[in-house]
Amino acid sequence: METDKQIKKWIKQIKRTPNKKSANALVKHYYREVLGYVYNRSNDKDVAMDITQEIFVSMLQSIKNFDERKSSFRTWLYSIASRRIADYYRSAAYKNSQLEESDEVLLEKEKFDPAIEKSAEINEINDFIDSLEQDQRKIFRLKVFDDQTFSKISEIMDIPEPTVKSNFYRTQKLIGKEFSGDGG
Repeated sequence: METDKQIKKWIKQIKRTPNKKSANALVKHYYREVLGYVYNRSNDKDVAMDITQEIFVSMLQSIKNFDERKSSFRTWLYSIASRRIADYYRSAAYKNSQLEESDEVLLEKEKFDPAIEKSAEINEINDFIDSLEQDQRKIFRLKVFDDQTFSKISEIMDIPEPTVKSNFYRTQKLIGKEFSGDGG
């Protein structure tokens, strides 16, 4: 594929000497895709843009560590993206924004709101997902939050599609068992 050759050429040029033109081309090639991925995970345009910028800064700072024998560039980039998104959700900024939203909801409504309970359940599920193995976590998030097909996830992660499916269904079963309400 011509695009793959071009991507490899840009990476090689950036690794050899800081090459602004190649760096800009590489970022431009993946920017919309990564921004969409981050936006699907955050549902906040400003946050998605900030995280996407951090992802590309990290990518350029660590591109010398990229080894095409270990994974495709897209897989490597998505692993940086996943880590940055996880960092955001663990960050004080996210937790403070959640507290502010909770405070606003409590001030607006004096009675208990089922939405707060639902939000707490979602946070518990996210915490549980964070505790899973990296591949399980990534497959589950790509399928559920990013609405990716099994074949696309297989391509992104560079693993066979049946492995992706079994991993996803096993994770889904674990989550169901953990949060089923019958003592889990």
